[in-house]
Amino acid sequence: MKKLIVIATVVVGIFTLWFYSRHPLQTTVTIQNTTFVVDLAVTNKEKERGLGGRDSLAPNHGMLFVYDHKEPYSYWMKDVRFPIDIIWIDDKTIVDITRNVALSDKPLEQLPIYHPLAPVNKVLELNAGTVDRLGIQIGELVKITQ
Repeated sequence: MKKLIVIATVVVGIFTLWFYSRHPLQTTVTIQNTTFVVDLAVTNKEKERGLGGRDSLAPNHGMLFVYDHKEPYSYWMKDVRFPIDIIWIDDKTIVDITRNVALSDKPLEQLPIYHPLAPVNKVLELNAGTVDRLGIQIGELVKITQ
């Protein structure tokens, strides 16, 4: 009986890992009157991969990185194949914006590093130009569906 429980637990664990590797957890983020469907990057592996390896983001889609403490986290464009806007969030408030982060053909060790002016606990990545198109500004509130 114990052996059967162990096997069942392993099978469920493997299926769960497989499923979420192909179907990331999602939520919505609303800024002003625009709602974005975002993939959540919660684990270290998800944060490290980020948008790397993807060819694009659908309109009004993005990725939300969630941290358990505030820090001026650093980001780079490793393996990201399209330009993005980075919105730096402290709890529910936009504290900094990095617009139109371009692709780089530099070697890994020479990639530009981006970080906010203040510590944050969330980072939202959207298609480049979204911030300007919507007029998103520092100080605006962000609503995250939980």
